[in-house]
Amino acid sequence: MNEPWGISGPAFAWLYGVCAVLPLALAVANELWLRRDNGVRTVPGLYHLAALAGGTERVTDTAVAGLLERHSLRPDSRGILHPIRPVPADPFERAVVSLVHGSGIGLRELRSRMARHEVVQELRADLQRRGLQVAENRRRAGWQCALAVYVAVFALGIARLAQAVPLERPADILVFSLVCVAGALGLTAWRQGPDRSGLATTAGKLALGYGDWDRGLAKTTTGQVALYGLQAFPDKVVAVTLIKTGGTKGRLFSSTTSTCGGSASSFVGSSCGGGSSCGGSGSSCGGGGCGG
Repeated sequence: MNEPWGISGPAFAWLYGVCAVLPLALAVANELWLRRDNGVRTVPGLYHLAALAGGTERVTDTAVAGLLERHSLRPDSRGILHPIRPVPADPFERAVVSLVHGSGIGLRELRSRMARHEVVQELRADLQRRGLQVAENRRRAGWQCALAVYVAVFALGIARLAQAVPLERPADILVFSLVCVAGALGLTAWRQGPDRSGLATTAGKLALGYGDWDRGLAKTTTGQVALYGLQAFPDKVVAVTLIKTGGTKGRLFSSTTSTCGGSASSFVGSSCGGGSSCGGSGSSCGGGGCGG
């Protein structure tokens, strides 16, 4: 038959197409499985709430908000944070103070360092044990396996192409398949990178919106920041400065949905907690008054 490897072109193209799709499909299925709803609806505390609402960055912002509120931390005009004694008892706030030393530190760098701090790592591990956050090691393992398979599949395609060209066999489909495999290889390489923020599971999202946690937190400054971010901090001048220097995505008060609308409204069952999550004077949340 004079077919490369004894397999006809159409048969190889079909088999190669399966090999090109299957690893990616299995990696996606693994991640969806890890995000499944396990029925857990209890959020233990403030920082668990912050991590589910906005990842490790929100955890840092919540700790910073608590320190600012009690004047244990001072931002200058550039947004650089400086510690003021005494050292707080809260472990997350204590971690922030330990990282804000000497001439101070900006919020962007502070978030990056806090993401690697042991207290945040322990928090993420606890969320993962509870099934509220995706187990990072298992998520990465799925994509790493897919990456290894795609390396082998790509090498197989190159070897087949090297056999087909001298025999003057049609190779258009194979070349197209190789391009697709190369794209899938790049995607899997990107997806297996570490997620330093934390990905909430379906259970985590449902627990955040409808689960068992102290709704009184939503009336406090730290609770507002945990739920909605630094734009909810009462001192808007400080909030704007920190958001700009922290590299926070999006405009500060460009959308009411980020602070009051959408699923966030279900956190507290009202439009805004004391108006602290609404920017600017005279603004409203979802058509209703703030703090009303």
